[in-house]
Amino acid sequence: MGAPNPVLLDTADAGVFKYAGQYYLMGVKTSGGMYLSDDLVHWSGPEHAFSMDNAWATGPAATDDNIHACDMLLRNGVFHLYWSVNHGDLRQIGHAVADVPKGPYKETVRDAPFDGRIDPQCFQDDDGKLYFYTVRFTDGNVIWGQPMASPWTLTGQPKALLSASLVAWETLDFPPQSVNEGPFVVKYRDRYYMVYNANHTSPQYGHYALGVAEADTPLGFTNAGKYTFPVLRSNRDPKHANVVVGDALPEVKNCGQPTLLRGPNGIEWWLVYFADQAGHRSQCIDRVHFFGHELYAEGPTAAETPGYHPAPAMPSFRDLFEGGEPLATGWNLEGDWNWTQGALHGSADSNTAVAHARTAEARNFLLETTLRYQGRDSGRLGVLAWDDGKAASLRIGIDRAQSAAFYSLQQGKHRTEHLTPLPSDFNWAGPHALRIENNEGTFEVRLDSILLDIPSASVPEYGAGTAGLFAEGCSACFESFTLTRGWDEWGCRIRGWRSRTGQFGNTGGDGIVLGTGQSLFKGDPLPQYEFSVQTEAANEGGIYPVYVDEENYLQASADEGFTQIRVTGKRQGQAMPERSFPVRPRIHRAHEAGGNGNNLRVVKLKDRVLFFAEGHELGEVEGNWPDSRVGLFSGKGTCAFDGLMFYELP
Repeated sequence: MGAPNPVLLDTADAGVFKYAGQYYLMGVKTSGGMYLSDDLVHWSGPEHAFSMDNAWATGPAATDDNIHACDMLLRNGVFHLYWSVNHGDLRQIGHAVADVPKGPYKETVRDAPFDGRIDPQCFQDDDGKLYFYTVRFTDGNVIWGQPMASPWTLTGQPKALLSASLVAWETLDFPPQSVNEGPFVVKYRDRYYMVYNANHTSPQYGHYALGVAEADTPLGFTNAGKYTFPVLRSNRDPKHANVVVGDALPEVKNCGQPTLLRGPNGIEWWLVYFADQAGHRSQCIDRVHFFGHELYAEGPTAAETPGYHPAPAMPSFRDLFEGGEPLATGWNLEGDWNWTQGALHGSADSNTAVAHARTAEARNFLLETTLRYQGRDSGRLGVLAWDDGKAASLRIGIDRAQSAAFYSLQQGKHRTEHLTPLPSDFNWAGPHALRIENNEGTFEVRLDSILLDIPSASVPEYGAGTAGLFAEGCSACFESFTLTRGWDEWGCRIRGWRSRTGQFGNTGGDGIVLGTGQSLFKGDPLPQYEFSVQTEAANEGGIYPVYVDEENYLQASADEGFTQIRVTGKRQGQAMPERSFPVRPRIHRAHEAGGNGNNLRVVKLKDRVLFFAEGHELGEVEGNWPDSRVGLFSGKGTCAFDGLMFYELP
């Protein structure tokens, strides 16, 4: 399956922002316009969103085609745009705001630039604190970071973070260029990652590449935390031992200006970047995996790249409310609901309007929506986060009368509530994004990417359920709703793994540990899915890529050194032929296997199961399997697993 790259020709130095199930891209050669996509592959536009109107950008720098290296953020119901301008010796960064993601954006301060640098990123941590990353020309291009008091205000002292290291891959140009630029920061699994560029961007050099640094805090990045190798360079560079790349592939190189964000299903991570191919500098996308603590990027890939490189996975259920089908096709509606292009509207006075998504029941799922109040009603609106179809349900949302986010669990006649106060300046008129991860009845809630303190957000006597939307005592507007069956868990967040007899497994801060000969299983039976784990290399163990029952399963075993994956199984009680795949180790590692483990991944499709180790495709086992679960097992000794990701491929 070939990669879809490039996804957008002749654009570069762009920023990408996800909102309400859609992606917005703005940068070089978009001339102040935004391209739109709902899958990261097919883009429409550009639709004009912004023209500068200030006193500081003059001459050619004031034109729309000078807007580049953009970054976007939704903060408290307001959309913020930052961009670079090639004006003056220091260059400049501007800031503008809008009520909707497509603009038009207006500059809040017109007499001075926001900052005198290039390559801005405004990063919001999950505690709501903001940090601003830029590039200064201080003895070359150096990446700096600084706290922010608000999206309008820098505070504290700027801090130099990364500068070009005297390592081979960052000083390939001649004469050597001192370049670290294009920073983009995310937080994942309680760790911070910065993707950045090194070497000169000009195609005449050909060495522009993406590196990664890790840190414990948003401003803790240093050269000591850098990987000693690039994660994206040229597709001619092999990533695994004994893998021949071949000159027959069209070369893709000069990867730059990264954006790292979640895919359409809300679980996958994708890297959006520009690259040079066949005389064009264009936008590309590639899958990113986290092997324990280590960030691993698959690319650069192109249509000719061999192997399994699919487009981003879609959610199990998605409605962007763009029309095309009657509402009743996807929803069971109770109360007053109506659709207008781009939004679902629910209205309720003393009663509650509920929209149940027509999805199969599940024990584990991620759901996301965008919501806002219509008018000045003071009721509640939000997500029906779980409903067992009997007498139990859970609602999570925002309550204007209480100025709080809330959690309300109904079990028969018993009701439990928890309120989390919202800031006094909370924008009740603006749009807000709500993300809820339901992992075996424990719910992690993020409002506008801020992790909410809802300690009681768990359901006793939990079972499978469905989800939806609701409005109570108010008029509400929802711009999107997506649900993906699956989970993403690590460390102490791992839960719900059971033995064949229903007993729970042993989980701790470092993952889940199995004793000799022990097996555990989890998940709703699904027809197609992806499943990945990080496992230690010290003892023999592995996974069940497919588990129906004791007479129908596949088992993938890794040896003690993680040098070979052996696949066995049964079909209708009969042993299947054994398959063995040699593991091709990665040429570069940021973390040693002894402390970080090794990655094992499977993709179950309709007619085959694909196997991957350390990011390299090993091979496949053909066969049509019914809806299946997945499992873990240990061999002769104890075996530990961490970083467990599973999601449906609809």
